[in-house]
Amino acid sequence: MSKIEQRPVIGIVPTQVPDEDIVRVNDHYTKAVIASGAAPLVLPIASDLSVYESIFPLLNGFILTGGQDIDPARYGGPSTYEKLSELTPQREEVECLVLSYAYRYDIPTLGICRGMQVMNVFFGGTLYLDLADQFQGRDAAHLQQGSCGAISSNGICPAVGHWQKDHYEQPTHFVKIVRASKLGSILADDELATNSMHHQGIRDVAPLLDPVAYGPDGLVEAIEVRDRTFMMGVQWHPEYFAGERSMGCIFKTLSMEAMKARSREERLREEGLHIERQDAGGRWPSIHFADCI
Repeated sequence: MSKIEQRPVIGIVPTQVPDEDIVRVNDHYTKAVIASGAAPLVLPIASDLSVYESIFPLLNGFILTGGQDIDPARYGGPSTYEKLSELTPQREEVECLVLSYAYRYDIPTLGICRGMQVMNVFFGGTLYLDLADQFQGRDAAHLQQGSCGAISSNGICPAVGHWQKDHYEQPTHFVKIVRASKLGSILADDELATNSMHHQGIRDVAPLLDPVAYGPDGLVEAIEVRDRTFMMGVQWHPEYFAGERSMGCIFKTLSMEAMKARSREERLREEGLHIERQDAGGRWPSIHFADCI
């Protein structure tokens, strides 16, 4: 009997509700992973690094999900701001571990909404604390040609609503995709109709990242880590358009890349993984990995 090929396993970082001792994941994420041919595993929020030393070598990819705002201290912002949501520092510590590990070992990773934002902040970028207060559209002269909608008389891309009232399966605006990017190759198009549920967004793109999609107002809507196989973030929620729908190909590509990554992680599964964490006096702790113990 031939050996049955097992699905790659995708680790999903959940939303944390600290006051209620709850972590949760919208079922659309797990359904999107399953439909792509992979198996979802929801990660715990734990302070004991040995938990992740045991789990990470079993995973072949990651999804960073949506959720609350990121602590502005992570990118040099004010410690208080009236429109900030509840902060989740324990979750941010787990996301730091995930991104450190994924970058170190080139593990396929998809950041969605907040997940894209934390990816940008982790690599040294910044965010708008609130788009309604701080963002009125980008100067079209500083954007790639064709990356925003109709330009107003003052040369600014027009404003667009980023927190939709329609059902999340209803797209509410288009984004322009950089066709030469990995995302452009996956979607095989330079324009995509998306949903939109966020009040923050990328201000300064981290040096290691490339912006690869823009909203009608010029807001960065997707990013890619330049020197990794598949490490990207999107500002919208593609899990509502997964399976056979228009964005299933994003999850399918994550699944296929995760299958390839399985062979790269085989030695970690056999020999073990050791994680060291040190507070570096900066915005993120310093994370180091030993391949064997």
